[in-house]
Amino acid sequence: MKIGVFDSGIGGVTVLTALRKRFPGVEFVYLGDTANVPYGTKSPSQIKSLAANAVASFAPRQLDALVVACNTASSLALDEIMATLPKVPVFGVVEAGVRATLDAHRAFTAAKTVLILATRATARSGIYSRLLTPSLGATTQVVEQACPLLVPIIEEGLLDHPLLHLAIHEYVLRHSEDRAPGIALLACTHYPWIKKAFERALPGWQIVDSANAVAALLEEALPQLKQAGNGPSKTEWLFTDPDVVPKFVFEA
Repeated sequence: MKIGVFDSGIGGVTVLTALRKRFPGVEFVYLGDTANVPYGTKSPSQIKSLAANAVASFAPRQLDALVVACNTASSLALDEIMATLPKVPVFGVVEAGVRATLDAHRAFTAAKTVLILATRATARSGIYSRLLTPSLGATTQVVEQACPLLVPIIEEGLLDHPLLHLAIHEYVLRHSEDRAPGIALLACTHYPWIKKAFERALPGWQIVDSANAVAALLEEALPQLKQAGNGPSKTEWLFTDPDVVPKFVFEA
């Protein structure tokens, strides 16, 4: 079987890593739209157009499924992506992120805050608040925090740089100071690259990464993936601007 994984840049590699571990023997095609990253600072119409144009590259590759491993595109452009590849089952990461957050909340019932750390476009869409609030109940507040500087910093490979830690500190300071520890969802697939930095900035908080939840969601929908074999997964790499891709991506 062949699974496509799409992201605005390198963030979706965190999801790809979880998929390769869960489904040995499956062939993957990874597409990062690095010529246009970041998506999260762009308008909804731009995001829809860019995402649809990018995933059209998958058309000749006869995918069995496509994972949209980009929260911004999953929040705002899923319909356009499905229309571009009408014969391919498409799975977005937002549903998986919601599942992972609710699982974390059931285990950490004392949490009164769910902090959504996301790009500006994802935060503005309000999709996580809409999907989480009915299940969390009135005693838990969903707070969406845009972190627009983080994707460019990660794409530059500055994963443990003072600039990174300063930016995260500015984004989470009022949440960590004014609230008891809660649950923080990394609602951008770039952010697991810097999970340790978030843990440092949010002591006592439970940091949720949805990559494994994406793999579980895919296994539910496509159980035949588990029968694909036990050999090492093969990955074809596609980048709209390969010259800007940091080397650590291929070591994941």
